[in-house]
Formats: sequence, C-alpha cells, structure tokens
Amino acid sequence: MSEVGEQLRTPIVCVLGHVDHGKTTFLDRIRGTSVVSKEPGAITQHIGATEVPREVIQEMCSKLTTQRFELPGLLFIDTPGHHSFISLRRRGGTLADLALLVLDIKEGFKPQSVESLNILSQCKTPFVIALSKVDKINGWRVHEGVPHLIQGAV
Repeated sequence: MSEVGEQLRTPIVCVLGHVDHGKTTFLDRIRGTSVVSKEPGAITQHIGATEVPREVIQEMCSKLTTQRFELPGLLFIDTPGHHSFISLRRRGGTLADLALLVLDIKEGFKPQSVESLNILSQCKTPFVIALSKVDKINGWRVHEGVPHLIQGAV
C-alpha cells in the first residue's frame, strides 16, 4: 500500500528471446510447473501469462536478500521465440513494465534476440539479460536450488 492507500498494480514482465533459449523453462522454474514439456517440440506456440505472487518471489529471493517486496507480485508474459511470432513479441514488449531477454550462453545473440532487443529499445522498455543453459558449459558444477550469485561461495 502506498501512503495514499492505493493498491499497487502488479508490474508486467515480458520474457523475450530466440527460439529454444530457455524462456519457458525459466518461467517453469519460478512457477513450479512443467509447461515446456507439454508444448509441441518443447517450443512455445502461443503467448502465455502467469501471475507470480509476492510470497513466491520473496521465498525465491530469500537467499539473496532480506528486503521485503511491496509489490503484489509480478505478471510474467511468455512470448514465443520462433520468427513467425514477431507480432506476439512486439505486443508483449509494448505492454511490459520490465522485460527479461533470455540468451543461451553458448549461442549468444540470434535473430529473434536482436529483434527482441530492437522492440525493447523502440518501446523504451527497461530490461535485464538472463543467460540460460549455463549448466551446459564444460566444467560447470550444478548446485540445485542455489542462486548463481551464491554458487561461488559454496
């Protein structure tokens, strides 16, 4: 609640990037779902929306910060990465308060990654780049459930 007693609006976070770079898998991890396993070829064919409540975010971030979140949660918009779905990526990028641009660490920027970056720039949408598939790097040791920022200390 703000000082004037108004309800805070749930911010919209759009997840964008190239096909098969891990957008839906990222969201599955946050939601505790397995949506990606139900998609034909494990590739998202449509735009999807998921509201993640404050409590879930607080729990997931508890190893990184003790700060309390004032927002009611986050509304994630999952966009398909296939080149045919530019209109859905553009719509998601236009609606977003914040975006997450997912990049496969081994593939880097691909055509739909660059396209997504252009959409976010045109819309002046603030964004964060998330590197996916870090566990595929030779020698990487997976520490299940431990945030990357803490893994070096483990």
